[in-house]
Amino acid sequence: SIIGNEVATNVIKRRFGWRYQKVCSYYGALIFADASGNKEIARNVEEGFAPYNAGKKSYKKGHVDFNVFGIWPLELYRQTGNKDYFSKGLALADDEYKNLRTDGLSDLTRWWVDDMYMVGSLQVQAYKNTGNEVYMDRAALQLISYTDSLQKQNGLFFHRPDAPFYWGRGNGWAAAAMAEVLLVLADDHKHYDALLAAYRKMMKGLLANQGESGMWQLLLDFHNCFEEPSCTGMFLFAMITGLDLGILPYDEYIDAVENGWNALSTYVNEKGEVRDVCMWTNAKKREGYYLRRPRITGDYHGQAAFLWASTAMIRFMNSEK
Repeated sequence: SIIGNEVATNVIKRRFGWRYQKVCSYYGALIFADASGNKEIARNVEEGFAPYNAGKKSYKKGHVDFNVFGIWPLELYRQTGNKDYFSKGLALADDEYKNLRTDGLSDLTRWWVDDMYMVGSLQVQAYKNTGNEVYMDRAALQLISYTDSLQKQNGLFFHRPDAPFYWGRGNGWAAAAMAEVLLVLADDHKHYDALLAAYRKMMKGLLANQGESGMWQLLLDFHNCFEEPSCTGMFLFAMITGLDLGILPYDEYIDAVENGWNALSTYVNEKGEVRDVCMWTNAKKREGYYLRRPRITGDYHGQAAFLWASTAMIRFMNSEK
């Protein structure tokens, strides 16, 4: 909780923006504030949204990386009840599906593993705030379609069908998306069993590829590259959520969670910045492209992932009391 406060404070002291990695860190700060009871953090994140709410700042739509902006106002609505937030977030969720493909997926579908979170998290946020099953159906179908397309026998995901690499953060997006949906997906939903099976398959694959330090690496099955905190945070969020929901066996996963959390905590500096975060990464056909990605301190991908993991840890510890 203390380190989470430091990371959240770092996020809210910086200039607010609309890009997906920033929005994911604001969402992380909000759910962390909710879990930890830190109303000051939530108030600051709400203030950061004020210019967008008033129309003084604009944001884009029409791409999965743009529309995920909606998770920010939808979480604000969940916590405050302000209907202005609700309408802005819901409009972005609906915009993702204004043009449907024949298979029921959004026409924004492009088969990048990242999209499991960009679409899945927004649609599940819309469901949480409306109770309308159409949003849950969208989220679940999106995730199942992507597991069918990108998940391999070892449980891990390719970055894209023509980018056959188990990129850490790409797998992190997938893991986090499945956890977010399983948090609220009814066990009698038509896609529940398939999604749970895909999630458990992935968690086993992650166990097999966790490093001795407790961290996961930039390319998950390539053990001569650097340890990467953003994917580690996302995996911990997913694993801890599974333990909290009782859908993962405690004895099999608790050591991985504790080792991972202890290792990840050492990646936060005195300024509340997560260090050695892989910078934005395109989908490429060359292994060397991934292995040469620069490492950044304070990158929002890392800030967001740490806050998600911190939130899951607080929820889990509170549920054990």
